[in-house]
Amino acid sequence: MREEGVSAETEAAVVRLAILVLIVVSLLLAGWFSRRVNRTSLGILKFGLPSLAVGLAGLCMGWWLISAQGGDVAESFVGSRFTFGPYPSEARLAQLASEGYSGVISLLHPAVVPFETRLIGEERRTANAAGLEFIHAPMLPWVSDNEESLNIIKGVVERGHGRYYVHCLLGKDRVRIARRWVQELNPMAEIGWVEGTEQYEKNRQLHDGMLWERGRVVFVGDGIFLTPQPAEDEYMLYLLPGSNGPVFSLLDPHRPEDRPWIEEERRIYEGNGMELAVLPIPVDPYDGHVALAVADRIRRSPGSKVVHAFLSLDSGRSPSAEAFVQALYSGLPPLPPALFVEPLFRGRARVIAPNVALGPRPRNDEFAGTLHRRGVRKFVYLGDAQDSEARQDRALCLGAGLDWRGVTRESDLLEIVARGGPWYVYGPMAELLGPKVARGMGPALPVRISNEEAGVP
Repeated sequence: MREEGVSAETEAAVVRLAILVLIVVSLLLAGWFSRRVNRTSLGILKFGLPSLAVGLAGLCMGWWLISAQGGDVAESFVGSRFTFGPYPSEARLAQLASEGYSGVISLLHPAVVPFETRLIGEERRTANAAGLEFIHAPMLPWVSDNEESLNIIKGVVERGHGRYYVHCLLGKDRVRIARRWVQELNPMAEIGWVEGTEQYEKNRQLHDGMLWERGRVVFVGDGIFLTPQPAEDEYMLYLLPGSNGPVFSLLDPHRPEDRPWIEEERRIYEGNGMELAVLPIPVDPYDGHVALAVADRIRRSPGSKVVHAFLSLDSGRSPSAEAFVQALYSGLPPLPPALFVEPLFRGRARVIAPNVALGPRPRNDEFAGTLHRRGVRKFVYLGDAQDSEARQDRALCLGAGLDWRGVTRESDLLEIVARGGPWYVYGPMAELLGPKVARGMGPALPVRISNEEAGVP
């Protein structure tokens, strides 16, 4: 549903409704069935119908297990040292032995009962009969600590010889984590995929506009995807396999609301042989120069990468995501619009360019108070600097260590705000000169990019 543009909230509501309907219908049918069986005096119905129901359930389970097995599928190329795919059938194990494979590495986990518990035992016997070494490196098919499993695989990689078939049940998610680990341990290792599984890998590449649980993924140029905080399934599908690059978190470890999310995310990555780079952009107090430094560091990181705040860029409630994109594109210390939703005492201010906000004259305590916490460090009075209000504001700002200047000409204003900042402009000529800044340096946020080959200007 997400691939078709349905929102995460709608998808979740549909899934919950479907589960509720299934539970209600199952309870009603079970109640009706039990009453009919208990009322009958015919033994063939009293014992035969429940036995039939159990038998049909067993057939369905058996069909699912058989269809999940890999069967006799060919590799995408021959000669690989590690080949990744789905659970192998008995015939496939015999084929692997005939092709010179040394063993199989099974990622199936005994906790996934009854399916994988049974398959582990069957494969162990069949592999040994075929002369293949059976190596068990169990991984759960959801986010979990896989350190022990990865250490087992590491031992195989460090042997430096032999060919191995690595598999989970369906050959989709767990094998992608194992593949990433093998390639990190030995970038020169020969890698092969069972035919058909490569397409699944391509489908798990991030793309601009895809919907995650907490919002939309946005491509911002230079191989950078900006996402919201990942949900558990999104770690497994898009991040732990490493195909989308390293992950940078913009959350602030000094913020009580952010700390548990950072700790949980770090635990997930460390348990899967990865590192989380935490480059916080604090939002209270906010400093545009910090955002500029973070954007510059991530921009210089080679290859594709994933950057996330907690909420998505298009939520309008993610100052750190906005600041990151503004800094990335402007090269200036930015003012995120999400920090200016709440009005000042004399009215609402708005961000008209990446590093410029326009608004009413601040109250005395807002210069070094509210506006300073929102990242404003410099003020431009649009009007005669000799006005009484201007002289009062100038004295107040200089006393607080803030930059203040008066401007009446458009050219002077544009020259000033084109450098440094962040700036707050106000005064009697604001309605006249403010739009000039917006046209010359705006908008506050860059126009969204859709070409994923594009770079950041």
